[in-house]
Amino acid sequence: MREADRATIFDCAISIVTIACEQCDAFVEMCDYLDERATIARRISSYEANADEEYSNLGFYFLENKLMGDPDAVNLFNIVTSLEAITDSFEELANSLVRYNINESGKSLCDCAAALYGASQKMHDLILAIRDKAPVSLIIRDITALDKYKSRYCKFYDEAILELFTDYDKDDAIDIIRSKAVYDAFKDVFESFEKLSERCYRYIMSLD
Repeated sequence: MREADRATIFDCAISIVTIACEQCDAFVEMCDYLDERATIARRISSYEANADEEYSNLGFYFLENKLMGDPDAVNLFNIVTSLEAITDSFEELANSLVRYNINESGKSLCDCAAALYGASQKMHDLILAIRDKAPVSLIIRDITALDKYKSRYCKFYDEAILELFTDYDKDDAIDIIRSKAVYDAFKDVFESFEKLSERCYRYIMSLD
């Protein structure tokens, strides 16, 4: 892989990371202004469409430059694939608030949104560190920090789901369905962050 190829891949990666962070910012805004959730969800979807275009362009670049046979290039492409998947999961999360008519922002929703914001910032730091060839120890530190967001959310998720299905009234069934759907959508985003961490780790360990 030429240095110019590496630069092109990271240009795409940074573009998609920036889009994901914009989606996260918009989602945090949505949690503060749920009356505008449909409008903000459409904005988040438009960001995702931009990420799709960036990703498609990179795919064409790989084909034109015959990079699919280069292991290092493919490992970087897999990282970009994970980044694009994160933008998909953000879009689905935003749409879940519209789909299930979430019109009240409780503490748990705000706390989950804040955790997503922290994870997004750490994702940004991680991709920059890999691009800039930071010491491996620092990159591993960022990977570990990103993974912790998912671990903490999974603990919260288990407690929240248990609470939903404990001492509930049959009249609360709709609220239970809504809440679980949104918790699941949050979980999907954190799992997409975890997938990114795994691919970043695999790439770093493959380097000489």
